[in-house]
Amino acid sequence: MHMGERCNILSLTPYRVLPPTNGGHLGIVSMHEYLGRICQDHVIGTTNNGNDKDYAFQLHRAYPAHALRYLPLYNISRIAGIGRRYDVNYIFCDHPYLALSAIALSKKLGIPWFLRSHNIESERFRSLGKKWWRLLRTYERMAMKQADGVFFITPEDRQWAENNFLLDPAVCHLIPYGAITDRIPEGHEAAKATLAHHFHLDAGKVWIYFLGAMNYLPNIEAIKNILHEVVPRLERLGKNSYQILIAGKGLPESLQQTIAVTSNITYLGFLPEVDTFLKACDIMVNPMLTGGGIKTKAVEALGYNKTVISTAYGAAGIIPEICGDNLHIADNHDWDAFTEKLVMVMSAPPPMIPTSFYDTYYWGNIAQKVVRIMQQTSRQSPAKA
Repeated sequence: MHMGERCNILSLTPYRVLPPTNGGHLGIVSMHEYLGRICQDHVIGTTNNGNDKDYAFQLHRAYPAHALRYLPLYNISRIAGIGRRYDVNYIFCDHPYLALSAIALSKKLGIPWFLRSHNIESERFRSLGKKWWRLLRTYERMAMKQADGVFFITPEDRQWAENNFLLDPAVCHLIPYGAITDRIPEGHEAAKATLAHHFHLDAGKVWIYFLGAMNYLPNIEAIKNILHEVVPRLERLGKNSYQILIAGKGLPESLQQTIAVTSNITYLGFLPEVDTFLKACDIMVNPMLTGGGIKTKAVEALGYNKTVISTAYGAAGIIPEICGDNLHIADNHDWDAFTEKLVMVMSAPPPMIPTSFYDTYYWGNIAQKVVRIMQQTSRQSPAKA
């Protein structure tokens, strides 16, 4: 950020994200938290958001907690008034749904607007069999073409949009999902001893983990892959010096019962504080085969210097070249290769994630990049008339 250059952002986030309860919420909150540390970030959110007093951004509850908020230009005069009151000079729009409002605000306030694409929404709805995906694609294309800049979370999404929406590569920017750590965390052994005592676990074993919201179908499928594909292969290989730890709220009772009668795997349930858990574990397995966008849990694990064993689908959007020896990818459905990679890292010395990972994925660096792009775009091309 240039010294003395004003950076006041009006951010459109039309859903409840506080408190964050999943990776998508956390990605939005983290982005605005770190933007708020270097700018004034005024987030226009819904009335059903929780307390924002501990965050660096300022929340303005100008959207109702129902579908009317998606109507074009809903409450536009009030939102424009907030923008004028705080002298904002950039608009940040999460998802394309409020693009028409962002365009109108851009014209009213005479400032550029930027769209954050969490994934290609029309492609996601096409894959879900939604009949109106073509209409959404037309709207999404319009939104991206009208924006002064589009922030993509994965290289794959950026390339797809350039090819299919014929976007100018100069307006397409890679702004990934981030990690809250800017260096390798300390305290692994102490954290492992703490959790071993609390949950009556063997600290001498290799701890392998999967963490996520267990009411989310792709995560449930991942647990089934661990139980029915990975564990049996480990047993056939005679491996028993490991403990698989499953953490997250809402795992179906049937899977809890299966875990209870399976050796070397434990369901810990919901953990209100995951920092100690992430420090304590050794390896993260990511046997995901469904679900959209970047798998945020893998980025989180890499930030904690964990070795990640993932399917190709689970590693989509992550840049392997900057992960060193911490990321191992097996082809989708190739559970033999997946388990072989897991066995290999179980007996290998723990790697050290390269500093280049934090250069790219630390939220503080990501926020600085967003601001630089906004400032450069503003200087090169004023808001569209």
